[in-house]
Amino acid sequence: MKKIESVLVAGAGAIGLMLAGKLYGAIPEKLLVLAEGERLERYRRDGFFINDKKFDFSLSGDASPSAVDLVIIASKYYSLNEVIGDIRPFIGPDTVIISLLNGISSEDVIGAKYGRERLPLSMVMGTDAQHNGNRVNYSRIGVINFGDADGIVCERDERIAEFFTRTAYPAEYHKTDMKRALWYKFMINTGANQTSALLRLPYAAFKRKSPRRIPEAQILLEKAMREVIDVSNACGIGLDDNDIESFFVMLEDLNDDGFTSMCQDILAGRKTEIELFGPEICRLGREHGIRTPVNEMLALAVGALEKRAFMKYRE
Repeated sequence: MKKIESVLVAGAGAIGLMLAGKLYGAIPEKLLVLAEGERLERYRRDGFFINDKKFDFSLSGDASPSAVDLVIIASKYYSLNEVIGDIRPFIGPDTVIISLLNGISSEDVIGAKYGRERLPLSMVMGTDAQHNGNRVNYSRIGVINFGDADGIVCERDERIAEFFTRTAYPAEYHKTDMKRALWYKFMINTGANQTSALLRLPYAAFKRKSPRRIPEAQILLEKAMREVIDVSNACGIGLDDNDIESFFVMLEDLNDDGFTSMCQDILAGRKTEIELFGPEICRLGREHGIRTPVNEMLALAVGALEKRAFMKYRE
């Protein structure tokens, strides 16, 4: 089995930098961060700060294009088509690709260009990473979850598992149930990202044990997640109430003052990834004859907040 030695991280946001910072300690000479055009000049000039430590990663625009063993895509969904083009010089016959984008569709989009067989289903869970410019801070590192969409044990995924074990990056290889695990995160993101972005609230507001909890916010979040559960059952995935309970348990470990990625985007006046969540579950709901009114409302409201940030209104 050919070992994974060289890695390109495509995406210098919260997840991408958290990951690059951790991998740098294991493979400093074999790690590249994707940077072309304006980003290349900015990254050269400013570098990166992860938990207040400066990193000067090797940048793809300064490297001779050649195939790497693993490409990890951790960009925003709205940048995906650009990233798919930019990584082309680094894709070889044996290159494996991991997508850590939110939602349930990025593997198919990337696979349409480079071959679906290169990609397991994958996601990152459990981090409270916060992103501001070229700085990322986190208290909990995200665990990468991955596995075959059809529950098949294959050499591609064994290579990935061996790599994360060797580099001491926390990862969980799902040999049989990765599709359900991906939908579990989709449920969380659909509920937590949209609700927190609309209300502009930190994690503390949604924690059951926090003195700063807001019961109305928790109820709205849970209603959005229950609609995902209903649609998942129609799609043969089978999420249930235990998954909601699991989410609230996991939430207790996150930084009280941290924000979801979508809430960070709204607070910073950036474009969000709203199309991955409410609109997607509403589309699937329509296909299966399941009503999703809470997610329809959340999608419209967050979409309006996003557009409001780019228009001038008197407060």
